[in-house]
Amino acid sequence: MAVPSQEVPVSAPRGREARLRSQFAQLYAGISPDVWVPVELLLSQVTEMIHKDRTKSGVITGRRLLRDEHFEFRGASARPVGLPDGSTRLSDAGADPSAAVSESDQNHRGERDP
Repeated sequence: MAVPSQEVPVSAPRGREARLRSQFAQLYAGISPDVWVPVELLLSQVTEMIHKDRTKSGVITGRRLLRDEHFEFRGASARPVGLPDGSTRLSDAGADPSAAVSESDQNHRGERDP
């Protein structure tokens, strides 16, 4: 049974982890490379970095807050209650999931969406 979204904060660990790749450590002061950490903690740390220094935004972030090139990921997490099933990014939450999927298929055929 799903827990209503207002009862589980977005920042609560849900099982997915990431680790910073050592070759990108110089971009992320305060984040240790090669250490598995809950994704929610990394999201909070990266968000804080961007708030402190907005010039980092285009360097350490891309279409997603945690760049696939900079981090390795493992594990799975349940989709938060209330987000459409077809959405792959928080920015997609208000979009029609079927439109987002078909646009992604046209633009990224054979590629993984970062």
